[in-house]
Amino acid sequence: MATSPWEPAIAMEAMRVNARLPLYEAGHATHMYGPLLTVFLAGIFRLTGLNLLAGRISFSIFSIVLAAALSLIFCRGQSRKYCFFAFLLFLGVNLRTNLIFFSVQPDCAAALFGVAALSIWILRRESWSGTAFSISLFLCATLLKQTSAAFALIPAVYALIWKRRLIDVARSLIPAMSILVALAAIYLVWPQVFFGMVAVPGSIKVNYNRFLPIGLYFIGTFPVFLIALLTEFRSRESVGEFERWIWAAIVVLVPVSVWTTCKSGGGYSSLLFGYLAMTALFVVKLDQLWQWIASRRQSLGFLFASVLALAVLFSFLIQFDRDLTLLFTRCGDEKYKTAVDCARRMPERVISPQDPTIAYRAAGYFGLSLFFELDTHAVNGNWPDRFPDALSKELDQAKYVIEVRCYVPTPLFERELVERGFVRVPVVALSNSAYTLWARQI
Repeated sequence: MATSPWEPAIAMEAMRVNARLPLYEAGHATHMYGPLLTVFLAGIFRLTGLNLLAGRISFSIFSIVLAAALSLIFCRGQSRKYCFFAFLLFLGVNLRTNLIFFSVQPDCAAALFGVAALSIWILRRESWSGTAFSISLFLCATLLKQTSAAFALIPAVYALIWKRRLIDVARSLIPAMSILVALAAIYLVWPQVFFGMVAVPGSIKVNYNRFLPIGLYFIGTFPVFLIALLTEFRSRESVGEFERWIWAAIVVLVPVSVWTTCKSGGGYSSLLFGYLAMTALFVVKLDQLWQWIASRRQSLGFLFASVLALAVLFSFLIQFDRDLTLLFTRCGDEKYKTAVDCARRMPERVISPQDPTIAYRAAGYFGLSLFFELDTHAVNGNWPDRFPDALSKELDQAKYVIEVRCYVPTPLFERELVERGFVRVPVVALSNSAYTLWARQI
């Protein structure tokens, strides 16, 4: 069962790849993530069939590897207990990002590629092969999720802040320029792919009036970052190399994360990159914090340790009630299989634009996604007031429609059904469920 209305639509794009059907084409809206997401899911479904749980598990593995990689990077030379605590902190970011670690969205996989690319760039030591490999990983991250191109800007910001020599700044621009060249090549060779992954997301409205409130909430409700910041300012030690790169990442990823969240339809999952950067600063400051606490007398040490523990709990559990709700949120309900069986018994074409997996499982039909079509044909940055042409054509050719109610309201869909002569058909097996059968009147 799907956890969001976009999940089954993304999965169906992967099934189209396995069926050798085109994706980026006129009259068919593909998702707004990078094309590598579809390729990865297609490989998973080639082994498991259309299995949304398998997709979630596979992408959750990327999330766990990301947390493990970050803890190992920033805890070199530390004890295993220290590394494990850092690992838990990075995993805790999941609780601040709408449980993004448990979805088929490519954010964590893109972050993993971005972190790997950045690490190789830092360690390449003038190696051309290392540079090429790093750039390839930056491109893979961008082709998974476009905003992960921000990772390629971190070397440039690092050079501007800490190096400042013209030659260093020029070299640091290579990853970002490589991504621009790759996008230009995509625009020339595969314009439909460029339209789907660049032009369409670029048309979504950005609510700049939300930038300051979201930014304040983002940082103000994450006190571990504020504690790390205070520790940085009070420290008499010079800023280490790790910290310099972390600060460059914070300067890039925090504003990008807030900006992405401000886009129409954006959510807290878009804050992932910024949370990872701020958590990294806290992790590298932990040892200094513990030493400072240990140097206080016992009563004060206990007090400060308690405050630190409360700050950690508050930082990662402040949205616990929302996370608990999301954990049990579904697009549809337990009568999904009943809806598929109902669709399978229909004598003529049945479609299910709100969850195209229903029509696919019932009749092998590769239908359009309502949400992808509305996203792609946004007007002034928001969903259109009328059905896009491709969806209107599909609806006109259908005899039956399975409607799926979920937490994302689509009153336009029901209005279009009524205007086109569809009426609800009572189905006892689907009573009191999220699924409704509609039939066109003769």
